[in-house]
Amino acid sequence: MALLVKNGNVVQEQGIEVLDIKIDNGIITEIGQSMLASTGDTVIEASGKYVLPGLIDAHVHYKMGIGNVYTIDNFESGSRAALFGGVTTVVDYADPLSGKSLADSLRYRIGEAKGASFVDYTFHMVIGHDTEVTSDVLKELREIGINSLKLFTIYGERLSYEKIEAIIALCQEAGMVVTVHAEDADIVEEQVESLKQEGNVAPRFHGVSRPARAEVLAVEKLIEMAKKYKTHVHVVHVSTGEAAERIKEAKKAGIPISGETCPHYLLLTDDVYAKEDAQLFVMQPPLRSKEDVKTLWKNVEEGTFSFFTTDHCAYCEGQKYNSNTFYETNGGIPGTETLFPVLYTEGVGKKHLSLEKLVNMLSKHPAQTFGLYPQKGTIQVGSDADLVLFDPNRRLTVDKELIHSAAQYSTFEGMKLQGYPVMTILRGQVMCRDGEFVQGEPIGRFVEAIR
Repeated sequence: MALLVKNGNVVQEQGIEVLDIKIDNGIITEIGQSMLASTGDTVIEASGKYVLPGLIDAHVHYKMGIGNVYTIDNFESGSRAALFGGVTTVVDYADPLSGKSLADSLRYRIGEAKGASFVDYTFHMVIGHDTEVTSDVLKELREIGINSLKLFTIYGERLSYEKIEAIIALCQEAGMVVTVHAEDADIVEEQVESLKQEGNVAPRFHGVSRPARAEVLAVEKLIEMAKKYKTHVHVVHVSTGEAAERIKEAKKAGIPISGETCPHYLLLTDDVYAKEDAQLFVMQPPLRSKEDVKTLWKNVEEGTFSFFTTDHCAYCEGQKYNSNTFYETNGGIPGTETLFPVLYTEGVGKKHLSLEKLVNMLSKHPAQTFGLYPQKGTIQVGSDADLVLFDPNRRLTVDKELIHSAAQYSTFEGMKLQGYPVMTILRGQVMCRDGEFVQGEPIGRFVEAIR
């Protein structure tokens, strides 16, 4: 018994066309027009809807612990919320565990998601400041099924630039992507200490505490490393216009550097830190100026960014209001559920980019970068049948009733959306329909990167 999605405006890499899609055993088996259903087939009428490949959020943090505090969204609640927004695959993070090898730490994290996630998943392997990285270690990670690392230039997991360079050198031969949180620790730490001495520790100083120049300096150093070793370096959650400009210039010069940005950096500014609910908007890097937002959109239009992500790191309001200082407030916000509709409304609606480009940036490009393509990230015969039916005429307002994250709030509260997903299908299984969750059991699987 097959599933037949008929008469949808199918968004493929080469354009949009009214097509039918036949699905059998979780795989797309046929794409065409005027296809007839066989006895026992289930037919979904998609007239007037866009049919998108399942979307990918390549930067989420489910059940992430810092000390004894965990993000409120675990694999179950986070992935359920993702489905309502049309996201069918996420890339989360595997932290190194004390007493375990990186390979065993990765296997442990895969085990945490198994039987708990409602979407398919893979991971970036986090490299700690005391983690030993060798060619054999990288080879073992590749054999398990991932192709990317996560490095930090800041926090307790901070690596020196010298160690980052050594790892980037190793990753060229291993064929691994090096993703980096890029904020220069010395600049940030000096600024934070200065603010503390002045007594300026309220949440409204969060943006000031992490100046734009910290991101720009770190990005400049990473560009030089990527140039030297010809390793693909990917800068996560780019927040400043100047850093985006540096990445654009480097790409034009043929340097293997790429970047992602997030909806909150494109729609919100640091003005929110003057509000009473400033803690709800504390994330790292912080929100920036109106001029940064303008420059980031220009770089979206010019193709600087490979894809969009959310850095979904959800805490509930109680966890966000745990402190009245910028440096003790839990840093992170929810976002996966509203990723596509927010960018469709603001990006496509205001002609910053086409629908086809937006879909590629949320499907094809992350899938290619992290070794999931063409199993994921595209609508073609042989690919996983991950599909989203998107109604461009559905109008909603972002509020607590719309949000399914356990955080129970959105930084886009009050935003009027033009268009919203009305059905999400994972490997041929209808997961949610018309705002109702219809899949009872978590069926998400680990997706191995192509070796």
